[in-house]
Amino acid sequence: MSIISISRGSYYRGKEVALKVAADLGYACISRDTILESSKEYDIPELKIMHNFQYAVQILERQSFGRERFVNFISASILKHLKNDMYVYHGVAGQFFLRDVAHVLKVRIIADMEERVADEAERAKISRDEARRQLRIDDEERRKWALLLYGIDIVDPGLYDMVLNISAMSVDNAVELIIKAVSFPCYLPTDASVRRIRDLALTAEVRAALFDFPTAGVFVDEGRVHVHVKAPEEQSPAIVTRIEKALAGMEGMGSLEIRIAPYY
Repeated sequence: MSIISISRGSYYRGKEVALKVAADLGYACISRDTILESSKEYDIPELKIMHNFQYAVQILERQSFGRERFVNFISASILKHLKNDMYVYHGVAGQFFLRDVAHVLKVRIIADMEERVADEAERAKISRDEARRQLRIDDEERRKWALLLYGIDIVDPGLYDMVLNISAMSVDNAVELIIKAVSFPCYLPTDASVRRIRDLALTAEVRAALFDFPTAGVFVDEGRVHVHVKAPEEQSPAIVTRIEKALAGMEGMGSLEIRIAPYY
């Protein structure tokens, strides 16, 4: 079965659409936020809610290779689920994690700003002017976050298979369109697309496991894992042993090749 990735602006019905699509299809539904909420390694409120972009960036920059390690962690956590298909994922930059996987329907939910403003003013019990200001800030924070971590502009319509304006239809209409689209043959899994997502998932898991080697090159082809690390030649045996131990027993891994490129 297929995978559905749903992206949205701040506080506007994307989650509602995702949950209903999942319920109607009998799929599981996950999000970036639920992944982070269960994480102990990144138990940092600012990273979870992204309402303070600059502070979140400072937190990651305090850690050595903080951005790279965060992306490795969240990629591994999300793909661990999605490689099994029959999932609806909603959150920032789902298309980044699922790049080049054919059996993924990528959807963007948008809405007219004034409708969003009215809805947010009612939800938060604030004035429309304050709601408009907050929505603009939050939308820009989400966009900056995706650009910083994943190098993609989440408002680019070219990243999606469908862009649905929820102001022009009901949630049920949007759900109906998504369910109809995902049944098209082009979104059904193939042997090649299943191999692709499994290789992506294994690549992400290997990178996350190699926490102590954030600059390691990782390449996976049909379960065959290749790891390239630059290190002083005299440290090569110890590094190979550490990598083998870190990756031992990893699900889906066929063979492991470790190459140490000496530097001086």
